[in-house]
Amino acid sequence: MKHFEKFLVWIAFNLTDSRFLLFTKIQGILWSIADIALVYFFLKIADSARIRYGELPIRKRYLLLWISAALTPLLVFATSLKQIFILESVVCGIQYAILIVTVIGERRRILKLYKE
Repeated sequence: MKHFEKFLVWIAFNLTDSRFLLFTKIQGILWSIADIALVYFFLKIADSARIRYGELPIRKRYLLLWISAALTPLLVFATSLKQIFILESVVCGIQYAILIVTVIGERRRILKLYKE
């Protein structure tokens, strides 16, 4: 616990606005990478189910995912917390919209695939 207390004291005396902005950018990029991976692998599962049952593969949702991935590095150029918030809202909004649409639209196929 002593190390944690030292860390908190260090933060209290050394966390400037610019460092906070930097750490927020890093956190946003890391979360976006994790979200992209989550959505990508879920799309792969849904795609497998679609192909198994003779339907066309998913394309537009992959395109939207890659657009969100392309927007993620723009966080590096954000100069304020408001810009980071807006950009992260757009990026995560796209990613979670894809996830919701896929879960709702593909649920029967995916469940049927895993019951086999």
